[in-house]
Amino acid sequence: MATKNIALSMQIQASRGPNEKSVLFGDLKPWKNTWLVHVKVLHAWKQYIQSVETMEFVLADETGQKIHATCKKTYIESKGRMLTVGAWRYIRNFQITPAGGAYRTTDHTWKIVFNQNTAVTRSNHVNDELYLNLSDFQTVLSGTLDENFLIDVLGQVMDCGDVENIQCTGGKQRKKLEFTLSNIKEVSWELQISNAFDASQMMINPSIPEAEAFKEL
Repeated sequence: MATKNIALSMQIQASRGPNEKSVLFGDLKPWKNTWLVHVKVLHAWKQYIQSVETMEFVLADETGQKIHATCKKTYIESKGRMLTVGAWRYIRNFQITPAGGAYRTTDHTWKIVFNQNTAVTRSNHVNDELYLNLSDFQTVLSGTLDENFLIDVLGQVMDCGDVENIQCTGGKQRKKLEFTLSNIKEVSWELQISNAFDASQMMINPSIPEAEAFKEL
C-alpha cells in the first residue's frame, strides 16, 4: 500500500512539475498568464458565433468554485481534446479575461482563455462530485435571479410534450422539447426556464445526494 501511495504521488508530481503549486480560481488575476490550476471538467461544447468555432468549458477547482474557459479552434485538437467531461486535469499558462455578456455559465469575475503556450496534463485525482449550485423553486419563481447567469435546478418531470423543430437565427434548425418540472410541493406557476443551447445539460435520475434527498420529500 505504501509503495502504491508513493507511486501515485510521483505520478501527480510528474504531471505538474516538482516545484509547482496549483492555485484556486479565487486567486486568479489577469496580471500574469503563467498560472497553474487543477480542474475538473464539468461540461464541454462547441460554439459557433459568426462562423467562428470555439470549444467552451465549465471547470471546477478542488473547492467546487467554477469558471468558464474558452479554446479557439486552432488549439482544440492539441489542447481542448484533453479536457474530457468528468476528468481532472492540470492547466497551465493561459490568459485571464473578464467574463461578461448574457447566458454566463458561472458567476466568476474572470474566464480562462487558452493560448499557444497553454499546456494540459493529466491528473490522477478522481471523484464523482458534480459541483451543482442548485436554485430552489421559490427563488426561481420570485423572478429575482439575474437573467444573465445560468442556474442549476432539480425537479420531478410532471409532463413532457412532443419534440418540435424550430427555426433559429441564421436559418439553423433546432429541436425543442417542453416539459414541466415540479418540486413535488408546487405544481403550477407562470414563470419558465429554458436551456442555453449546448451550454446546458440535462441529467435523468442522477446518482447524487441532492437527488436522493429530493426523492424523500
